[in-house]
Amino acid sequence: MLKRIGLIMGAVLLSIVLLGYIFRLPLLQWAVAPELEKAGVTLSCLDFSLTSKLNVHVQKACLSYQNQELALTGVTANTKHVKVKHAVLNVNPFPQGSKTSTAATILDLALPEKRPTITVEHLTIHSALLKRPLMLNITEPTLNQFVVNGDLNASATLYNNKVQGQLKVNDGLLKQLLKTDNELLSGLSFNAAQAFSFNGVEASLTGDLQAQYDYKIQSCDITNSSKGVLSATYNLNSQNLELDPSKLKNNVKLSNNCQSLIPESAYKSFAVKQLPLNWQWALAKPINFAHNNLTLPLITLKSAEQAKQNIDITFTDTFINTAAPLQSARTQLKAQLHTDEIDAITLNTQLKNAQLSGNYDIALTALPEFLPAEANNIKAKGDFTVTQLIDFKPEGSARIELSVDSAAAYGSTLNGYTGNLEASMNEKLDAKVTLKSKLKSVQYNEYKLTGINNTFSARANLGVGELFAHLNASTQINTLTSPNVDLNTINVTSTGLQSRALKASHHVFVNGVELVANHHVSKVAHPFEVIIPQQSVLSLNSIVSQFEPLAQLTQGKLGGRISGDVNLQKANFTLTMTDTSALYNDYLANQFSMQLGGHYDSGQLNVAPTTFNLNELRAGAVVKSITGNIKVINNSAQAFDVEGDIFGGRFSLDKYTLLKQQQTANVTFENVDASKLITLDDKSGITLTGRLKGSLPFYFDDTGVEVKNGSLTNQGQGKLVISNNEAFDAVMRQQQELQPVLGLLKNLDIQKLNSTVALKSDGWLNLGVNLQGFNEPEQQQVNFNYNHEENVFTLLRALRLSDEITQKVEQQYSKKGN
Repeated sequence: MLKRIGLIMGAVLLSIVLLGYIFRLPLLQWAVAPELEKAGVTLSCLDFSLTSKLNVHVQKACLSYQNQELALTGVTANTKHVKVKHAVLNVNPFPQGSKTSTAATILDLALPEKRPTITVEHLTIHSALLKRPLMLNITEPTLNQFVVNGDLNASATLYNNKVQGQLKVNDGLLKQLLKTDNELLSGLSFNAAQAFSFNGVEASLTGDLQAQYDYKIQSCDITNSSKGVLSATYNLNSQNLELDPSKLKNNVKLSNNCQSLIPESAYKSFAVKQLPLNWQWALAKPINFAHNNLTLPLITLKSAEQAKQNIDITFTDTFINTAAPLQSARTQLKAQLHTDEIDAITLNTQLKNAQLSGNYDIALTALPEFLPAEANNIKAKGDFTVTQLIDFKPEGSARIELSVDSAAAYGSTLNGYTGNLEASMNEKLDAKVTLKSKLKSVQYNEYKLTGINNTFSARANLGVGELFAHLNASTQINTLTSPNVDLNTINVTSTGLQSRALKASHHVFVNGVELVANHHVSKVAHPFEVIIPQQSVLSLNSIVSQFEPLAQLTQGKLGGRISGDVNLQKANFTLTMTDTSALYNDYLANQFSMQLGGHYDSGQLNVAPTTFNLNELRAGAVVKSITGNIKVINNSAQAFDVEGDIFGGRFSLDKYTLLKQQQTANVTFENVDASKLITLDDKSGITLTGRLKGSLPFYFDDTGVEVKNGSLTNQGQGKLVISNNEAFDAVMRQQQELQPVLGLLKNLDIQKLNSTVALKSDGWLNLGVNLQGFNEPEQQQVNFNYNHEENVFTLLRALRLSDEITQKVEQQYSKKGN
C-alpha cells in the first residue's frame, strides 16, 4: 500500500515537473515579463532549457529597451557566470515628435550585490549611421565592470543609474564604420581618448583629442591640426547635441604652392603679400545642435603671421536651421585687416531674418603698385542694408563716402576729391544710384580745372526684360585754364538713356555761351549733334579778350549746328553770324554777317566757299560795303575775292590765307577820290581832286608785313591847289632857289601822276611820286618828282582819334557799364 502511494506521488510530482518544463516559456513570461516591464524592458521572445549540470541554456531571447532591440542566442547561465555566444543590438533613432511613453528615462537598474558575471563573445551593433555593423566582445572580470574589445576598445562600470568608462577612437575606425564619403575622410587622421557617461537619457564624452586633416586644391596643400580637450553631450529625449571645442587649439597651414592659385597678373605680387599662409581658428564657446537647429555662439579666425599681416575675423551668435538654412541663418561678422600696404579695413555685418546689414571703414596710405594710378590718403566708409535675400528679389540701400587727398593717372593729377554714393532698390526691383563728387582741382598736361562739383544719378528696373537705365548728371566747374584760353563758370546738365546703347543730351553753358549736345553710343557707332542756339555774341567777349585783349564784340547774333560720328571722325557743321560788330583797340567793324557750312573728316576740315558781308570797317580810313568769300581746304582757311568801298572808290583783295606765315596778297584800288585820300586835314590848305588807281602787293613773313613795288596812278585829270600852308610857305622862304618851281604847284592841273609805294614791316611808308601837269596862270608845263617818307602806323593812330571813333568807344563802354 505504501509502495503504491509512493509510486502515485512520484508520478504526480514527475507529471508536475514535466508539465512545468513543457509549459516553461508561458509560465516564465507570465511570471518574469511583468517584472521586466517595471524596469522598462520588454521581453518579446524566450526559449531556454536545463542542461545535465542544471545550467540554464537560452536558445534565444528578445528584449527591447527604450526603442532599442537586443537579440541573444547561445546563452549559458548558472549561479556564477552568464555566457552569451551571440548578441545583436539594433540602435534605432527616436522618431521626431515621439510620445512620452517612448521617451528615454533615467536608468534605474536593480543591481544585486551578488549575481553571475557576464561574457558576450560576439556583439553585433546595427545603426543607420554605420556603414557596416560594429563588432565587439564584452567581458566582466569584476562585478559590474566591463571590458570591451574589437572595433572599439573601452572599459565601463555599470551603476544602478548610469554607465561610465573610457573609450578610445581613431580615424581608421571612423573611416571603416561611418556612413559618409570616404573621399571626405581620406585626409583625416586623429586619436581620441574619451571618458564617457550615460544615464539612460544623456550621454557625455570628455577627453583629449589630436587630429589632423589634409586637403588639396589643385597644387595647394592645406593642413588643419587640432589638439586639446573636446567635450560633448547628447540628450536622447531632446535630441540636443552640445559640443564644447573651446579648449582645442586649431591651426590651418597653407603651402607656398597655394600662391599658384592666383592667376598670373600685375596684381599677383600684391595679393601674395596679403595672403597669410598660417591661420588660427577657435570655437570659443560650446556648439549646440537640436531639432535641426545649429547654434555657434563664437567663431574666430585670425592670421598667425607676423604683426604686419594682421587679419582677424569673428562670427558671433551664428544660428542655422539645417532644414531651411537660407531662411533661418543669422550671424554677426566682424573682420579687421591690416598689412604694410593696407592701413586698415574694418567690416561689420549682421544677417538676421533674411536681412543683411553692416558698415565698413577702409584706409589706405597709397594705392597698390599694380594699379595704373597713384593716390594718397584714401579713405572710404559706408553702410548697407539688403532684405528679401531668400526670394532673390533683394531690396535695400547702400551708402559710400570716399575721399582722396591726391591722385595721378594717365598724365593727369587731381587734388582734394570727396564723393558720396547712395544706392537703393525697392521690392519692385526699381534701383537708383546717386553719386555726388567734389574736386578741388584736376591737372592734365597744361590744362587745369578747379572747383569741380558733379551730381550723377541713374535709375532702372532690374526685373525681367531689357534693361533701361535713365541717367542724369549736373556738373559745375569754376575755372578751366590752358595755354590758349581760360574759361570760367562752366555748367553742364546731362540726361541719358542706357539700354543696348547710350543716348545722352547735354545742355552746356561756358562763359555764358550756350550749347546743346546730343550723342548716341553703341558698339558700332557714336553719332553726335551739337547745337549752338541763336544767341548774342556778347557772351564770347570773355573768350575773345584772352586771344586779343584789345578786341571786343559790341553786338550781333551767333548760332550753329555740328553733327557727325566720333568713331568715324566725321562731322558736318553750319555756323551763322548776323549783324555782328566789334572793336579792336580803336578799330571798329560794323554789321558783319556770314553763314558757312563745312565738313570734318579724319582730321581734315573743309568749308565750301562762303560769302561774308561787312557793312563798315573804320581803321583811320573808312571802308564800307565789304563783301568777300571764305573757304577752308584741308585745314587751310583762305579769304578771297574781297571787295569794298574806300575813299570814294573800290578796292579788291585777291586772296589771303589765314595763319600762313609766308604769302603774298594783292590789293588793288580803282576810282579812289584823291581829295579823300590826300586831304587829311581841312585846315592844311592842300586840296587834291581827281581819281586814282593802284596796286599794292602785301608780303607776309615771320617779321611782319611789307609792301614791295606798289604803284599808284591817276585816272583822268586832277587838280592840286596849295594855299595858306605854313609848312609849304616856310620851305619857299628858306630855299629861294626853289620858289619858281614850287610856286608852279600851287595851282596845277594834273595830267599824269605815278607813284611807287614801299611799306616796311615797322610802318615806314616810302612814296616815290612823279607828277606831270600844267599851271594855267603861268602857262607852264610841270614835271615834278618827290619822295615822301612817313610812318603810317603813327598816321593811322592819329586818324583813329577822330570824333566819330571816339564817340563809338564811349558808347560801347557806356553800354558795358550799364
